[in-house]
Amino acid sequence: MHKTFTKEDLIRYLYGDMNLEERQELLSAIFEDNTLQAEFLALKEAKKCLNKGRLSPSNFAVNNIMSFAKALTVKPSKQLRMVDFVLN
Repeated sequence: MHKTFTKEDLIRYLYGDMNLEERQELLSAIFEDNTLQAEFLALKEAKKCLNKGRLSPSNFAVNNIMSFAKALTVKPSKQLRMVDFVLN
């Protein structure tokens, strides 16, 4: 029986989310099907580009978030059975 593989299967393979039997079946299908092989190579390249593009927030943004968090007090509301957020 010939299994049809999807882009989701290719992504699962790229992220190591397949068992050994599935990986072997997919690799065989990739070698036999040029269209599947082209999709696999495109997704592999996209994954590589995503890994390069990791960005970090600026120090200014981090400091603003930390200042806001330090100034925030969370306490239960006596009237509404909810939580009140209060800036100090």
